[in-house]
Formats: sequence, C-alpha cells, structure tokens
Amino acid sequence: MINVNLRTSLDITEVWPQKLPEVPRVGDFVQSSVRHKDGFQLTLKVVSVTWKLISNDRWEPFIELHTINRESISEFYKWYAPLVGKSVSAFI
Repeated sequence: MINVNLRTSLDITEVWPQKLPEVPRVGDFVQSSVRHKDGFQLTLKVVSVTWKLISNDRWEPFIELHTINRESISEFYKWYAPLVGKSVSAFI
C-alpha cells in the first residue's frame, strides 16, 4: 500500500482513502467511503497527480479529484445536495 493525499476543490465532507495499492492515474475514478441515504457513494475522477517531497527522501502523490463530467461547481451542488439530504444553499 502507498500513502496518497486525495484533494478536491469541492466543499464537501466525503472521506477519501489515505492508502491505495497503487497511485491512481489521471482518468481513474475514486469512490468516497461515506454512504449517504439510499446507499449513495460519491465517485470523483482523478484529474491530476503531483509528486511532492514530504521529507528529505520521501515523496508522496497528491491527487486532485473533480466531478466526472467537469460540470461547474454550482451544477455539481445542484446534483449532489439532494443525494446527501441537503439543500444547495448548504454548499453555496
């Protein structure tokens, strides 16, 4: 298992893995471990991987996640809010 740092610019409270068997590639999908109502789990797309120096000789991948279709953040919240039992205004 390798340490990974998954990030998204979306203002959401999902839980992403901290270790994976390998570094995801751009275009791969990662699913949150949070189960919302009706069993919904958010899946986002890997849009970039940046290797950063953590200590003198240790590098870790920082992985940026974004919506699958790259819609606007506003469009995403309109889709996401009802799936997690919130209103759009909770995010915007």
